[in-house]
Amino acid sequence: MKLLNFPLEKRALQYTAVFACSVATFSSGCQYGWSSPYLPLLLSEDSPIPMTNEQSSWVVVICLFGGLCGAICAGITLDLIGRKMAILISSVTFIVSWLMMAFANSLAVLLAARLIAGYSDGLIYGVIPVYIAEISDAGVRGLLGCTVTITFLIGSAFMNVIGTYLTIKWSALICAALPVIILVLLIWIPDSPNFYLIKNNHEKARVSLVAFKGVEEADRTLEILAESVTKGNLRCLFKKPSLKNLLMIMGLRFGQQFSGVIAFTFYAQTLFQEGSDALSPLSGVLIWYAVQILFSTIGALYVDRIGRKPLMIASTIGSVISLLLGGLFFLARDVLGLDTSGISALPTVMLITYIISYSSALQLVPLFLGAEIFASNVKAYSVAISDGYYFIFAGLASKYFQFTMEEYGLYVPFLTFALCCSFGLVMIIFFIPETKNKTLEEIQMEMNNKSSA
Repeated sequence: MKLLNFPLEKRALQYTAVFACSVATFSSGCQYGWSSPYLPLLLSEDSPIPMTNEQSSWVVVICLFGGLCGAICAGITLDLIGRKMAILISSVTFIVSWLMMAFANSLAVLLAARLIAGYSDGLIYGVIPVYIAEISDAGVRGLLGCTVTITFLIGSAFMNVIGTYLTIKWSALICAALPVIILVLLIWIPDSPNFYLIKNNHEKARVSLVAFKGVEEADRTLEILAESVTKGNLRCLFKKPSLKNLLMIMGLRFGQQFSGVIAFTFYAQTLFQEGSDALSPLSGVLIWYAVQILFSTIGALYVDRIGRKPLMIASTIGSVISLLLGGLFFLARDVLGLDTSGISALPTVMLITYIISYSSALQLVPLFLGAEIFASNVKAYSVAISDGYYFIFAGLASKYFQFTMEEYGLYVPFLTFALCCSFGLVMIIFFIPETKNKTLEEIQMEMNNKSSA
């Protein structure tokens, strides 16, 4: 328990709020993992909604375009209606999207359902990391921030399992029931003290601080927090250090998404079928998610002890090496015509080593790092822009993977992703700050001092 450092009584409401948020990210994971078991069905002769390969690719990626809209709305609503209310709204839209998917009888309805689900994703990933960062103690902020990714992965694995045995309708109905948990739990929990201070409601801010961190912590923190939380406008975003922070996060997000993880997730069963005859596609996918969940959990437990930056450097180096070796294998097999029958399991091994490396930090840290380093007066705008670019990068990476895999072979996307991931490594080494065990106010003081130096 020394590793976890969990005083349960003091942080009970923090954990309850994070659990409610985790149900939202679990639901998001379900909708991202949905395409892996159901895409082969939709392309088969027994498809309940017949479609072409091109149409099916839009079923896969249209949620990312919805995510872009959701990210923009997150930036608008973050300081307008609050973090908590935005999460509650996303719960309702998740329910709507799952019900539409359950009863979809045409391609248009299915696409609309996936678009709304993507909107919900964009909303929660723009709001939840900020909410968690603002209600969490510095010593566990990294760990609690990592739960967003871990529960997303559990949701994806869950969908791959039930999607193997249940129809589209029944799996969607099960998933439609999950967001109700968020509504029941979160409606009784206060918004973050930062939001109340933005609204100039010091009394509610103090009540929120007492609820999340105790009376002693509230008395010590409220005055410091009130000085650091200010209203801003879009012009503030283009001043130092805000612009530098935004460019850092956007560069990191580019390297993260163009490491290929979103494409590998969408097309996981296809990849394992291409890579090896030793595993069934479903077995390979379940191993894929099990490894992600295990090593993401390990990374989460150490992110507040070792630090964000060292973990991300090691994680990215491992990802680059794995992608490079995988690309060279497919180049040798598909282009050079070399006999690779003796090492046919190598792509599967490389995918597993890649996801071990990626999951340990590169998958975890970028999502909540922006919530840590963005100042309160530009946080809403910064989150909207960085998350919007995240969904654009994810959509481009997925379409690029599908196109190059079909037109040229797997070696092209693997080698391209290795190059892009190397760019992310440079960003981490030279530009990304360490935020371990620092309060949000301390991080801002440090960033401002560096900017003025």
